[in-house]
Amino acid sequence: MQYKRTEYFRYAFGEPLAAEFRIIVENGTGAESSPGDCELMDLSPGGMKFFAAYDIPLGGEPVKLHIKFTLQSVPIDVQGTIKWKKPSKNGQLYGFDFEKDAALEQLIVDELKLRRHAEIEDGK
Repeated sequence: MQYKRTEYFRYAFGEPLAAEFRIIVENGTGAESSPGDCELMDLSPGGMKFFAAYDIPLGGEPVKLHIKFTLQSVPIDVQGTIKWKKPSKNGQLYGFDFEKDAALEQLIVDELKLRRHAEIEDGK
């Protein structure tokens, strides 16, 4: 599988951004796991890289997640699929692609702009 990182820009956080994830149970019920903590390492309108202390098992079926975070002012709620996993100190790094949603992509771009402007004003 060829992964096209050039389709979107990526915003790397200086300090990881706190977020919450839930595993979506694929049995037709729409059930989700208990929440787990994670940290966003980078973000684009189409996906993210995040760290979690929890080792999410990846098997034959794609693993779908529901992730919630706030970049600047609006809570963002995304669903998508884990694309890769790499061991990291005290946990795992994951590559995560969002389900296609033009409104969500625009919200992420707008919130990243607001966050970056605030960082510039704060001298970061």
